[in-house]
Amino acid sequence: MPTERRIRQLRDAMFAGEKVNTSENRAAGHWALRSAVSPSEAMTHALQFAPEGINLIPRMSGMHAHARDIAERIRSGAMKGASSAPYRHVIHLGIGGSDVGPRMLIEALRNTPQDSGIDVAFLSNLDYHAVQHCLSSRQAAETLVVVASKSFATQETMNNLRHLLQWMVGAGIAHPEQQVIAITSRPDMASQWRIPGDQILWFDDSIGGRFSLWGPVSLTSRIILGNDPVDTFIRGGLAMDHHFIETQPLSGNLPAVLAATDLYNLRQRRLPTLMVSAYDSRLSLLVPYLKQLWMESLGKQVDSHGQRLDTPACPILWGDIGTNAQHAFFQLLHQGVQGIAIELIGVLAPEHEALESHHMLLANLVAQAQALSTGQLSDDPQRSCRGGHPVNLVFLDRCDPYSLGSLIALWEHRVVCLAALTGVNPFDQWGVEFGKSIASAALASLRDAEGMQAKDLDDISKNIIGWLRERSS
Repeated sequence: MPTERRIRQLRDAMFAGEKVNTSENRAAGHWALRSAVSPSEAMTHALQFAPEGINLIPRMSGMHAHARDIAERIRSGAMKGASSAPYRHVIHLGIGGSDVGPRMLIEALRNTPQDSGIDVAFLSNLDYHAVQHCLSSRQAAETLVVVASKSFATQETMNNLRHLLQWMVGAGIAHPEQQVIAITSRPDMASQWRIPGDQILWFDDSIGGRFSLWGPVSLTSRIILGNDPVDTFIRGGLAMDHHFIETQPLSGNLPAVLAATDLYNLRQRRLPTLMVSAYDSRLSLLVPYLKQLWMESLGKQVDSHGQRLDTPACPILWGDIGTNAQHAFFQLLHQGVQGIAIELIGVLAPEHEALESHHMLLANLVAQAQALSTGQLSDDPQRSCRGGHPVNLVFLDRCDPYSLGSLIALWEHRVVCLAALTGVNPFDQWGVEFGKSIASAALASLRDAEGMQAKDLDDISKNIIGWLRERSS
């Protein structure tokens, strides 16, 4: 099938609400969250998302309104904790996209004038050291817990929720669940934790965690930044939807062009990795966000028909913030023997008056682009830099909500285009589920020697667990 036709076919099927996630028999509805935030700005053919015959966009619009209302009541002090004092702390529980998405948004846009001043912490890891550190400086009666979990059964998230509820009970709060807001596609599961119904925010199960920032998962961002910046972020993503659907031919379509470049670098130039570095400290969490979006979507060994791939479906994505990265791994880029594709992201206008510092930052970006591309020869081989790396330069006018929304949606559509070109399903993640099943068996074995017979554990794992049990007894 011709390249352009593959991209158009998957793009149009996704926006039509077809079940493009074939292994789970689901549509992919993240774009519908953007249409729902402002239906008047949505494209005519994107006013409906009805994978099961019922248009979900009105319900999504209502959930946006509900999230706005909750965020405003918390920010204004109208919604209070057990002490009848306004909330001063928010602890966000989630993992993967349910964690790094809201964190990235807050980090990138923290300078917005609507910043509430409410203290925020994110807990994702199972390690209780992080929980201890988080709770040591917060008052339970003034703490709101936001739990983002699609299934409301994610092991890490639910375990941390138990710890926080116990902490609140220990502080004398009789009904700690009343200080919890749940964000999930399974309201029934959240209800089992006795969380009040008006504090449960729904999103559709067609929306994967790594695509979920456009919906109620961004509630913590709304609380900290205000509703307007988050709504503007979503509108920026909606603008990229317009570009992706309406720009013809695809030679002028940014997601399609970037995906074609990715495929060429991977398959023709045989470059196994893509290094991304943003030259703006506010985008320090962009690479962690993109790593999950990219590799959880495209880290596949078979195509959507179950046929094994001969080559990878995507390069490995990695990187760090510039200019820090220049003093870390850029030495390898300049003089190592590995071939690596490069993407450098800059921001034209800063939010400060120290223009000389900003000019230095941009000068470093330009210099690295040239050095990595052209290299330099020297009579002394120790000083030669071979260059030859393909380099993309991406510039935002500003690091503001609208531009950031466009950038994130651009990467989402880039993922979809590369998936179309390689034939994979970018909307499932069965490898993640496989690891979870083994972890459950390992946990049972650590708790109880009878669990050592678990069929999911091989002999090496059983021996390791036996060794651990001996030393912890």
